[in-house]
Amino acid sequence: MALSPIMKSHAVYKSLNLIKMTTIKASRIFTVILVLLMIQCRSQIIIDMAHEDDDNLILPSNYNSTGQYYVKDIGNNLDNFVGTWEYVNGNEKFQIILTKIIKFHYVAPTIKLNYYTDGIELKYKKFVNNVLTFQSPNHNSQNKPAFDTIDGVLLKGGIKDYGRITKTVKIPLTNNVMYQGGGPVDARCEITKVSTNPDKIKFHLYLRQEFPNYDSEAYAGQPTFSLPNDVIMTKVP
Repeated sequence: MALSPIMKSHAVYKSLNLIKMTTIKASRIFTVILVLLMIQCRSQIIIDMAHEDDDNLILPSNYNSTGQYYVKDIGNNLDNFVGTWEYVNGNEKFQIILTKIIKFHYVAPTIKLNYYTDGIELKYKKFVNNVLTFQSPNHNSQNKPAFDTIDGVLLKGGIKDYGRITKTVKIPLTNNVMYQGGGPVDARCEITKVSTNPDKIKFHLYLRQEFPNYDSEAYAGQPTFSLPNDVIMTKVP
């Protein structure tokens, strides 16, 4: 039986309306999915710095390369070290300035690192007769933390000793360069809180075993470091 013009018009209207509703619904679903994806991409997972190395903390193997993780000093343990600390030996004075950096975005594509972290930046100064003779340089305008702590007692990180220059190390018998010298010595550093009244810390430097040993041979009998080592430092009020 043939449909009347009115019935045909009604059927066409219903079909068009169904297509329109389906399109709107699909558009809404797509929008919801897009918003959820944006939220997921923008979300950030916070790791408590005090528990970052806990064995029972399960993290993806690439957590520090995704840009989604933030190692946060939730307990404010870093605050125990903030300030200026000094060691005085006769007419010589050595100062370190420890500054807390919040949510630094650490990006190093060559070694696949991309994450956020709190930390401590260390700068140092040397004085003779209260005259400034050296201060660690600023390489760029962005402050970069190099120290962290899990308990507020031991602060660990790295420091450059600009008063000691590395030598070139060659592979025996081949004369090929194993390590190119000419830059400051990269030392590991541990700062331990030893008392709070008055505030005192112990400053300790050492070399990582995997690096060449720059000691007496490189410095003609001088100490490995140009900075005071294994000394007690007092906080400057």
